[in-house]
Amino acid sequence: MNPGIVFSQMLIILVLMLTGLFLCKIGIISKESSKDFSGVVVNICAPMQLIMSVLNNSGNTADRSDLIRFFGFSIVAYFIMILFGYVVNTVLKIPKNQRNDYQLMTVFGNCGFIGIPVAQALFGSGSLIYVAVFNLTYNLVMYTYGLWIIASDMKGVSFKEQCLKFINAGTISCLVTILIFWFQIRVPVPIQSLCAYAGQPATFLALVVIGISLSEMKFKELFGDWTMFIFVIIRFIIFPVVFVSIIRIFIGDVLIRGTLALMISVPVGNMPAMMRTQFGQDDRLVAKGAVVTTVFSVVTITITCLFI
Repeated sequence: MNPGIVFSQMLIILVLMLTGLFLCKIGIISKESSKDFSGVVVNICAPMQLIMSVLNNSGNTADRSDLIRFFGFSIVAYFIMILFGYVVNTVLKIPKNQRNDYQLMTVFGNCGFIGIPVAQALFGSGSLIYVAVFNLTYNLVMYTYGLWIIASDMKGVSFKEQCLKFINAGTISCLVTILIFWFQIRVPVPIQSLCAYAGQPATFLALVVIGISLSEMKFKELFGDWTMFIFVIIRFIIFPVVFVSIIRIFIGDVLIRGTLALMISVPVGNMPAMMRTQFGQDDRLVAKGAVVTTVFSVVTITITCLFI
């Protein structure tokens, strides 16, 4: 694996984050605007981006049985990461008010913006259909389990109200994506263009929102947290290496194994921070986790790929 390829992707992400921070510092955009941006991304841009990723792969000749197997592997991977999140909270003795944040950071990586270009660079375009399947699984888990965690931090919200939040743009877009992909539905070109235009701002706006959240953080607060560094070692070095070493026994296909390994190795995603912001919650810890793990992902992803 060429470390320069990974480094260039991480550099792009960091620059976009710093763009949000800079714009907020000089007063072009306000911190309060991050909630509005989050709402646009979570409810419009991200769902359209997901649908468009499948439309771009609608002519893929991959064997359906392989895709079903990969979907199963993705479900198992998320189940393991969810369980591992509770282990991390216990081992690191995370304070009660931060446990949900560390759970979100353990489970939900940036498998979209980072995963797609890095997978294509490392494994070729043939891996993108598997990346799309993993992103579909991500959204299913994010808009169910992830949303349940975030809603549980909202005071005065009943269980029924939490369940009703499962019916949202993300869940609906997942179902639409499944139907389009599985039945190879031909979508008119104008609709494809609409999805493309609506989905394109997702990456930029999402990273700008994280940059806005970081505008009030001090350097010492961002990189002086030893718990976060230990978390990076446990979650993004030890866990992926052990995971990859085990799946080598069960998955012989290098492309499938490599793509799955990359997806569980990507740094903390921006969606949990976005959703925290949308619900008016404190997103600073998750945003900090996204920045710190992104910086170190040049090393952590490289180490993981050595074991594929």
